[in-house]
Amino acid sequence: MVGSRATLLDWSQVKSAVSEFRASLDLPDDATAFSHFALSKILKIDDAEIAAAITDGGDDRGIDAVYIDSRPEARRIHLFQFKHISDFRKSENNFPSNEVDKISTFLDDCFRQETGLEESCNPLLWLKVQAIWSALEEAVYTVHIHLCTNGSKLKAQHGDRFRDALKPYRHAQLSEHDLLWFSNALSRASRDDRKLVLPIIENQLFGRTDGFAQGLIATVRASDLVDLIRDPEYPSEVDSTLFEENIRLYLGEENEVNRKILTTATSKNNLEFWYLNNGVTIVCQGLEYQPKSANPRAYMLNPQIVNGGQTSHALFEAGRADITRIADVRILVRIIETADQSLTNRIAEATNSQTPIRSRDIRSNDKIQIQLENALRPLGFFYERKNDQHIGEAADRRIDAVKLGQVILAYVLREPDRAKTASNKIFGEYYDWVFNENMLSAENVLAIWKVYRHVEDDRQKTIKVISGGLRRRYDEAWIIEGVFHILYMLSLKTEAAGGDIFDSAQVMTHYEEVKNEIEKFITNHRGTAAYRIFRSAYTKGLLAKVAAGQQLHFDFQSFS
Repeated sequence: MVGSRATLLDWSQVKSAVSEFRASLDLPDDATAFSHFALSKILKIDDAEIAAAITDGGDDRGIDAVYIDSRPEARRIHLFQFKHISDFRKSENNFPSNEVDKISTFLDDCFRQETGLEESCNPLLWLKVQAIWSALEEAVYTVHIHLCTNGSKLKAQHGDRFRDALKPYRHAQLSEHDLLWFSNALSRASRDDRKLVLPIIENQLFGRTDGFAQGLIATVRASDLVDLIRDPEYPSEVDSTLFEENIRLYLGEENEVNRKILTTATSKNNLEFWYLNNGVTIVCQGLEYQPKSANPRAYMLNPQIVNGGQTSHALFEAGRADITRIADVRILVRIIETADQSLTNRIAEATNSQTPIRSRDIRSNDKIQIQLENALRPLGFFYERKNDQHIGEAADRRIDAVKLGQVILAYVLREPDRAKTASNKIFGEYYDWVFNENMLSAENVLAIWKVYRHVEDDRQKTIKVISGGLRRRYDEAWIIEGVFHILYMLSLKTEAAGGDIFDSAQVMTHYEEVKNEIEKFITNHRGTAAYRIFRSAYTKGLLAKVAAGQQLHFDFQSFS
C-alpha cells in the first residue's frame, strides 16, 4: 500500500471506529475520540490508562499524550501528537512540519532537565515530565514518538529531517500513523482466514503426525521468513497480526539479545546462524506440504509465531535496507498444526519458558475467561477478553480483562505495586493466582469493580480539573498514580473493621479516611515523584503501617 492514496472507504471505516469510541466513552468531539482510538490501537491499553496518558491542551509543547511503559522487558517512553481532520477532502494534507520542531525542542528541554521547564508545560504534561525523569534515573528507556493523523504523513523530506534530529538520542525512534495505517489496522483485526506459504529448503524437513496435532520441522531461508512476516500493505513494517500470541517483544537493536542476533545474522560467519539460534515456532490451524518435492512449501492456515519473535524481528531489521545481508542465513522452523487452543497455549508457554510473560490474547479463549464473560453478560456487563472487544457498548458496562487482573492483584491479593508494574505477568506466572475460580463469582467481580470504578472516577475528576489549567498542589495530584494503593488500603481497612471486601457499600465507608491518610503520607514524602513512590514495593509496607495506625520513620532513599 506504500504510495497508495487513501480512499473514501478508508476514511469511512476509520470515522466509524472513532464514532464508536466517542459514543462509548461519551467524549465531546471526534478529535478527542480520535486520540483515544489511536492510543488504543497503538498501545492496546484500557480506557482509564488512555485518559491518564493525554496531556493535550494549552502549553502541551507539541506533546498530546505520554505513556511510560516501565516493564523491564519493554522500558519505553511513548510520546504522541494527534492531528484530526473532519473532512475527507483534506485527508491528503500532510502532517504539519512545524510540529516536528516543537517536539524536538521539548525533547531537548526534557532530557536536559532544563530549569524552568515547569513554567512552559501545562500541569498534566509537567506531571509526565517528572515521571519521565524518575524513569530515566532508574534505567535506559527507548523514546518512541508517534505522529497520528487521519490525514497523510509528513512530507518525506520533513520525516527524514525529524529522524536525523532524533539520531543524537540514540534510543529514539519515530512512527507515523496515517489514515491508511489506521484503516489497515482495522481491516487486519477483522480479517478472515488467511493462508500463507513458507518455502522450505529441499530435503531439510521432517514431519510427524498424531491424532491431536501435526508437526513439521524444516530449514528455511531467512529471507523467506522475512517475506512471510512482511506486512503486505506496508512492506517496510512487520505484520503484527502474526505475533498476537507471541509472548516476547522485539526491543530494538539496543537490546543485548537482539544485538547478538543481528551480529550473527550479518557477520561473515552467518552460516553458523542455524546452529546458534533456537529458531522459530509457528502454530496454525491447517498445514499442508508435499514431501519429496523439488521445491517444498508449507501452506499454513492462520499461522501465529509463538516463539522466535525477537529472532524474526531482528532478521527483518537486518534485511530491511538490503535483503542480501542475510542471503546466506538459514533458520530452523517448527510448524505445528492444531485446532486445540489449550495446546496452542501450552506450546507458547513451553517454548518461552525463559520469559514468563504472556499476552492476554494467549488466554483470551481460556475456559475461565469465557466463563467470566458468560457470567457477567446477563447482569448487563461486557467482559473484554481482548482489547476493545465490546467498544460498541457504554464504557461503564465494559470490564477490561487486564484491568480486572490489576484490581484483583491490588485489592484482593494486596499487591498494589505489582498491579502497577507487573501487569504483563497477569496472564503469565500470576494467572492461576489472580484468576482463582474459587473467588471469581460474577457478584464478587462486580463488587470489586464497583469499588475500583469509584476510585477511577475520582482519578478522572482530578485529571479533568488539572487539564482545565488549575495547578494543583503536589499532594493533590497523587491519585493519578495511586489508584491501586487506594484499593489496597481499602481492603486492609475493611478487613480490620470486620467487614467484607466483597461488600462495596461497607468498603466505601472507609474511602475518605483512606484518601486522607495516603494524602498525608504523600505530603510527608514531598520531593519524591508520585510515579516513583507508587512503583516501589517499600510503599506497600509503609501504608500497611499507616492503616494500622503506627507511627512512621520516613526513609526517603527507599524509593530509589
